[in-house]
Amino acid sequence: MAKISTYATATPALTDMVPGTDTGEANATKNFTFEAIRDFISGQHADVTNVPASAGSTGVAGQLAVDANYLYACVATNTWKRVAIAGWV
Repeated sequence: MAKISTYATATPALTDMVPGTDTGEANATKNFTFEAIRDFISGQHADVTNVPASAGSTGVAGQLAVDANYLYACVATNTWKRVAIAGWV
């Protein structure tokens, strides 16, 4: 995948596109809007899974899940990692 080294606009629009890989379509390279990426990360996308019960729960690399305390990422088949979500002032 090509590296994005510059971006001419200070604030990208939600309709702007970035390249990425779609694991649901045999890793096909596609263009994704910032809006689609935002929705995916925030849990509004059908590909966001249920929160895994353990680090060894069933999963496919690239899946994401979120709850009130953690963001979970499947990094390899049936291998999950998580990062704590904290508020700030």
